[in-house]
Amino acid sequence: MDQTTHPWGDAATPFEALGGEPVIRSIVEDFYDLIDAEAPVLRAMLPKDDSTSRRKLGDYLVEWTGGPALYTPVRGHPRMRMRHMPFVIAQSDAQEWLDCMRRALDMNDVEGDVRAFLDQRIEQLAWHMVNADDDDPKTAERRRLTLNPGS
Repeated sequence: MDQTTHPWGDAATPFEALGGEPVIRSIVEDFYDLIDAEAPVLRAMLPKDDSTSRRKLGDYLVEWTGGPALYTPVRGHPRMRMRHMPFVIAQSDAQEWLDCMRRALDMNDVEGDVRAFLDQRIEQLAWHMVNADDDDPKTAERRRLTLNPGS
């Protein structure tokens, strides 16, 4: 019997290669804990109580990696760029997001083919969210207004 090898390895889906929903939820918790502790600009983009954000990202990643459909039945098509457009996201923000996500993957011992696959895909996702230039003087003002509405 011939087995097909995928970019993430021998498992049928990245979801299975990661170890399923418990591992994905752990990655998400570690990711948001890192943002809380070390990424003030990213943290300011989140609601004070980020439990809903944690649940939504977990649901999205479970489904995106080939697990059960937890995100789209509730929220519809992800439309990630559209959903993030209200926030000023410059290159430095995308890099900080990537750094936190990669560290969360490290903390959960994600390695090998599935890690290489995820690194490539999350990098594409992060850079797709960029809607401002770090070198543009207007970026700092837009960020100030976004993070401190009414000021």
